[in-house]
Order: sequence, then structure tokens, then C-alpha cells
Amino acid sequence: MADYQKMYAILCGAVDDALMGLEQGSSAACISLRLRLALERAEEIYLETSMCAERRGDTNLIELRRETPEAWEQ
Repeated sequence: MADYQKMYAILCGAVDDALMGLEQGSSAACISLRLRLALERAEEIYLETSMCAERRGDTNLIELRRETPEAWEQ
């Protein structure tokens, strides 16, 4: 299952840092880079943690699949 808690923490931390940077007069480019890096890290975490394995019958085959929006509704 996707690690939403970790993604949330990374993104909220980046937003907090960005707001503090704005208050302190940091450049928009620096703030933008921090936000982009956090967004990319959250995306990596989602892709790494949303994979799940499922055994098929009595075989040793394992199917890897990603969560889909339809799976979220279950």
C-alpha cells in the first residue's frame, strides 16, 4: 500500500520551508527547486510503495501490479 503518511510529511515540510523562505526573502528559483524536489521525492515514494505482489494459484509466479484509482474505491 502506498505510504501516504510519508508523502504527506515530505510535502508539508517542503511547503513549510517554502513559506519560511518567502518570509525571509529567498529567491523564487530556490523555493521552486525545493518544492519540485519534494514533489519528485513524494512521487518516487508513491511508485515504490504502491506496488503489491499477488500469488497466482499454486504456482510460484508473482504478479506485480500498481494501485489504480479503481482500487482506491474499494
